[in-house]
Amino acid sequence: PTRDVCRFVTIMQGCDNYCSYCVVPYVRGRETSRPPQEVVAEIRALVDAGVREITLLGQNVNSYGQKEGLCSFAELLAQVDAVEGLARIRFTTSHPKDLSRELCYAFRDLDKLCGHIHLPVQSGSNSILRRMNRKYTRERYLERVHTLRRIYPEIAITTDFIVGFPGETRTDFQQTLELIETVGFDSVFAFKYSDRPNTPASRFPEKVSDSEKKRRLWELLEL
Repeated sequence: PTRDVCRFVTIMQGCDNYCSYCVVPYVRGRETSRPPQEVVAEIRALVDAGVREITLLGQNVNSYGQKEGLCSFAELLAQVDAVEGLARIRFTTSHPKDLSRELCYAFRDLDKLCGHIHLPVQSGSNSILRRMNRKYTRERYLERVHTLRRIYPEIAITTDFIVGFPGETRTDFQQTLELIETVGFDSVFAFKYSDRPNTPASRFPEKVSDSEKKRRLWELLEL
């Protein structure tokens, strides 16, 4: 038997989103999902060995199975929820553009699914989100948060921010601060932008100075 109570299980690898600052698609390749029966079998074996909490991992779990014509991510969660002896299910990470209504209802309907979602927004400015190639707007993100809270009011929402992205003006940054106040996140991970080799953003002009990035990061964390 394992001495671990909590374990991670990878359900997919790679990424197809090509955010302009991110090196993952170039390093880990295109997105591929594991068959659901393989995932569930691995979880059953872990539970038989004493594991009680599983965290499902993927660069963007919300698009699980779409390319391969497998079940949806919400359907996979339902299959995992049915594993006897498992107590808790968590997952990370969700891309806001693919957050389905079906997944929102999973929080309400699946007893073992913990009421927490990590939903990285990265910026509160539409012009910066466009430059980041995030494929959603500030308004669409807020709409997703509203839907989650309407369906499952107790949900905890955490997020990521990048400050000082190339071209980020003071106004853009102010919009990020306003988004934080509007949503009232339970926890925030925030980072200063830095160039990653071979990414489009590394070639963008209008770099923000390091001292200004530091100032903005502290201001965000203070809030």
